[in-house]
Amino acid sequence: MAKITAESIKLFMLDILFPSRCPFCGEFIIWNELCCRSCREALTAANSVICRKCGQDKCRCDEKHSFDMVYGSYFFDDANVAGAVYRFKHDGESNLAELAAADTARHIKAEGILLPDFIVPVPMSVRKRIARGHNQAELFGKSLGRALKIPMRRDLLFKRDTKDEQHNHTDAERRERVKSLFYGGNANLSGKSILLCDDVMTTGSTLNECAAILKNAGAERIIVSVCAVTRLNGQDSSDKKHKRKE
Repeated sequence: MAKITAESIKLFMLDILFPSRCPFCGEFIIWNELCCRSCREALTAANSVICRKCGQDKCRCDEKHSFDMVYGSYFFDDANVAGAVYRFKHDGESNLAELAAADTARHIKAEGILLPDFIVPVPMSVRKRIARGHNQAELFGKSLGRALKIPMRRDLLFKRDTKDEQHNHTDAERRERVKSLFYGGNANLSGKSILLCDDVMTTGSTLNECAAILKNAGAERIIVSVCAVTRLNGQDSSDKKHKRKE
């Protein structure tokens, strides 16, 4: 018999008022589940197949990265994952974050990886955070913190305000623009291991730049964790516009 806790009672009561839905297909699910069984069985377990160094199912390790390891739970182009990411990003629906955090924690523990010292979410500009009401990377970071029992810090990375979003640019333009978008604080991170998190990894340019800033501050190892990774299939997509909604 499952142990009844204050948290389980809280979840049960919340489910009565706000019934939970599967983040992928939108079907109603019971209060103590995060997605429906059919979606769980249909989705590709990305963390089981991607390269730990570059985050791709077809290795691109010939490219240099500032991060050292990548964990990604789902493939963005799998059925219904893009919709789940969109609802998480814009509406703050947390089931996707909880699922991905549990998956990442399970793999980190199974692979015997030394736990990072803390979690750092990819930052959002102040203007955009006020407009949206949340930063989805922070929501994911909180889920990771609960799953791994390590703290999150928001004082190490910052993003400059701009109305020109990354998704409006080609891959090559993203890699160039991102160099001026982010900056770090004044913390000394000498010898620290950091779990850098975001909702999606597309070209990896944002995460690579954020990792570089943290390493310039002394961080020894950067582990990336995202809810979903985009399959690049080993092809150069630098001349293609990405149509994902931000």
